[in-house]
Amino acid sequence: MTNRPTTSAVDFTSSRAPSIDEFALKVVFMLIVWACLLAFVNKLCQAVARKFWSYPVPITSASIPSKLPHPNPQGSAVSFDIPLMQATDEQIGAFMKFRGCETWPDEKQSRDIALRQVAHAAAEYKGFLYEERTMKWIDDHFRLRLPKLKYPYVDSHW
Repeated sequence: MTNRPTTSAVDFTSSRAPSIDEFALKVVFMLIVWACLLAFVNKLCQAVARKFWSYPVPITSASIPSKLPHPNPQGSAVSFDIPLMQATDEQIGAFMKFRGCETWPDEKQSRDIALRQVAHAAAEYKGFLYEERTMKWIDDHFRLRLPKLKYPYVDSHW
């Protein structure tokens, strides 16, 4: 007869082969630990990236397009032509409605905060246009093998 303690806890230090139940419990435990660690590392990396590598678009140098949807020709970036500080409420409202944002300006917000949201939406739209143009170029160049394509480039930074 052996003098083994009879406990229901799983022994992580034993060198004996675990039973099926113990093995399953260890695997589930490690999966939970790894899922929690990966979620924490993901949140930490996002917070660090947001803190050090992103900044709000200054409203004094932001602009919005006059035509919606904005022209997106192959190979070149067409600048947005209305400076945000000179845009009328109707132009800003039409742009924000086109982008699917709530009505502008919200009664609860100050104009400065609302203009920051508009500048952010304009930057997102500019990025969307660039991504769309680049994906079309990649498809035309690599899949269809079309000759003499203009490579898409980024418009001057605001």
